[in-house]
Amino acid sequence: MPAPVTSGTFVFITIAAVVIGSFYLSSKKGMITNDSFQVIAVVTTTLAIATWMMWLCAWMHQWHPLIHPVYEAKS
Repeated sequence: MPAPVTSGTFVFITIAAVVIGSFYLSSKKGMITNDSFQVIAVVTTTLAIATWMMWLCAWMHQWHPLIHPVYEAKS
């Protein structure tokens, strides 16, 4: 796997873990209910996977483009 894909994947996993961890701590302190935390965890995980897939598709389209520009010779 190319290095940018590995590092980008690590960034998405880290951000999702930080967000879920902060809401987990909020649920343990009683700031949000356990049911709310479960919903937030599912939504955050889904969001992280969806945005990672979008980023990966955009990165891969730029890595090996199928269409190359054709330059006309100047007269």
